[in-house]
Amino acid sequence: MTLYIIKIILCSAVFILMYKLLLENERMHTFNRFYLLSSLLFSFCIPLITFTSSKPLQSFSQNDIFDTIPLQDNHIIQKLSPEQSTNYIFLILLSIYVTITAVLLFRFVINIFKILSKVRTHETIPYKNSRIVLIDEDLTPHSFLYYLFLNKTEYNYGNIENEVLIHEHAHIQQKHTYDILLIEVLQVVFWFNPFIVFFKKALKLNHEFLADEAVINSSLDISTYQYLLIEKSSKTQANNLTSQFNYSIIKKRLLMMTKTKSFKSALCRQIAIVPVFALSIFAFSNKTLAQDTSNVSASTTKKSITPSTQGGVSHELMNEYDQIVSKTKNEKGYPSFSKFSDADKSRLEEIYLLMSKDQQTKQIVIFSPAPPPLPRVIPTQSQIESWKNSKVYGLWINGNRVSNATLNNYDNTAFAQVNVSKLSKNAVNYGKHYYQVSLMTTDHYEAYYKQTIESKKKFYMGIRLKKNEGTAV
Repeated sequence: MTLYIIKIILCSAVFILMYKLLLENERMHTFNRFYLLSSLLFSFCIPLITFTSSKPLQSFSQNDIFDTIPLQDNHIIQKLSPEQSTNYIFLILLSIYVTITAVLLFRFVINIFKILSKVRTHETIPYKNSRIVLIDEDLTPHSFLYYLFLNKTEYNYGNIENEVLIHEHAHIQQKHTYDILLIEVLQVVFWFNPFIVFFKKALKLNHEFLADEAVINSSLDISTYQYLLIEKSSKTQANNLTSQFNYSIIKKRLLMMTKTKSFKSALCRQIAIVPVFALSIFAFSNKTLAQDTSNVSASTTKKSITPSTQGGVSHELMNEYDQIVSKTKNEKGYPSFSKFSDADKSRLEEIYLLMSKDQQTKQIVIFSPAPPPLPRVIPTQSQIESWKNSKVYGLWINGNRVSNATLNNYDNTAFAQVNVSKLSKNAVNYGKHYYQVSLMTTDHYEAYYKQTIESKKKFYMGIRLKKNEGTAV
């Protein structure tokens, strides 16, 4: 989440900077309005985009790889699973966010209520495709939705210039209120992004440019309109949500009226925005590594050799071995580890080690040399970010299945061991995710390593899988 917030802020900073440098001072106000709205929305969406690339799977575990399911080493991991701790910092930050958001939302709703209450409590008259609301108090002419708010006395005495009505009606006709409402809502939710304020100011100024252009296009002399703006600029400011005739940056409006349009310049600046969007997508999107196990070199793996004899065991011992195994099989035909007594395990191990290699390869219950402890492997931060994608990776931490979002509470140095395995197509969770990531935290790994070293067991009992079976988690 922290990375997402940082990307939002940086992305919006790039977009508003490009607007200030390339677009704001050009007379292409309709395009600029579209740019401001779309770039602000894109700044929230781009960090959510994920590009998946493929790379060979890095081997994280020890070199000894068995074609069996170990039955006796998993209990070590399960016993060492720590209790889940509460992340109080996250709860505090969440409480702060919810509180500030609630306050801003309340203020936003109150402001809208105040504006609409004026409509209900004051006289309204039709004007073109809008309605004029006549207010008793002294105010600057302004608009909201399809309402145009004017001072009642000045309107009745004909003191409201026609240019003012054209200007404010342009705001209504071009639906500028919806732009402001959208930005206000985004500011309520994403108040931590300081650049939304710059977007809002730029968009309000753009609205004034558009409304000024509508007045000028009505055949009014530019100089006359400029004098009118200066005269009205001393009036009181209206509600922050409304489009106002008077604006704080009156100088920019006056200068914009005298600028000439240049099609070539406008086109070049618009084209220049395209690579900015492309680079922003590249810089602020997510890159996920879908690791491919098909290219893992066979030289990196080797079979652990289990002792055997040349002559093998007698027919009687083979029958004894089969009888012990058969009495523990479940409905799927596999032995159930929990049904083996300690005496049975010892007897099976004793017989198995006396078998010939050919006899051993025919057994479903086998014994393999106990592997050394898994080596300490610290993943990179980029790998941690990739594993947050639940559509590609299933996540286990210290032997427990957890949400991929749990990684938001860790950095890469919190882990000391990682294993990534690719699911076979007949695995239970295949389709929900395609790789299993198993992580050990540093404390958990230290305890696991110590217990594995101290263990005197030389062989682990396992079940031989059929060739078409893989990881079944």
